[in-house]
Amino acid sequence: MNIICETWTKDKYDEFIYYLKKQSDKKYAEFHSKLIKDSSKLLGIRVPILRKIAKEISKGNYKEFLSFCGSEYYEEVMLEGLIIGEIKVDYNEFINFVDNFICKIDNWAICDSFCSGLKLVKKYKKEFWVHLDEYLNSENPWKKRVAVVIMLGKYLDEEYLKGVLERCNNINSDHYYVKMGIAWLVATSYCKFPKITHNYLLECSLDDWTYNKALQKACESYRLEKSQKEDLKKLKRK
Repeated sequence: MNIICETWTKDKYDEFIYYLKKQSDKKYAEFHSKLIKDSSKLLGIRVPILRKIAKEISKGNYKEFLSFCGSEYYEEVMLEGLIIGEIKVDYNEFINFVDNFICKIDNWAICDSFCSGLKLVKKYKKEFWVHLDEYLNSENPWKKRVAVVIMLGKYLDEEYLKGVLERCNNINSDHYYVKMGIAWLVATSYCKFPKITHNYLLECSLDDWTYNKALQKACESYRLEKSQKEDLKKLKRK
């Protein structure tokens, strides 16, 4: 099926869904079904295939495609997020796309795939950094997770590191995937900036579970020396 289209109709989109179903992998669907509440919505298409499809769609009239894109299937939601990651628009339009999509996120796989693919964050880095506060202050845990994963993937550098770690101190959430996201971020920060992050760990206000999980994730990394891992183990809270 040609999916680089300048015109999308309901019939064309229905044809596309039929095309998607032909890409399904039953074994992958069984494995992936643990991630979502309703496994009947899962076709079972691997993310690399969905990324390839998203790139093709974004070359055509992606806005018209998104107007038909629904949420009957898990892969439809994933595709919408991946397409947003591919498009080239101005900042205000980009923010509208991102804000509207985040409301559809209800699992870590869609969240993290979406965040990792947001290419325009690099172009609008300063503006989007400010916008992340809105997500961090939201009652929606997936908005918080989005902010954490974006900071991990796009802002762990010398310019933003201090601000990223300070924000981690101030995130208020008992949600498992928010806490895991923070732990993952801090562990990655330690691998990239061990001295700065070590000093942060000595004074941070992370809760004990998130703090110890960050130490654990860092110790699991192949990027650290044995001596560094031994130093981290000594910091574990009881």
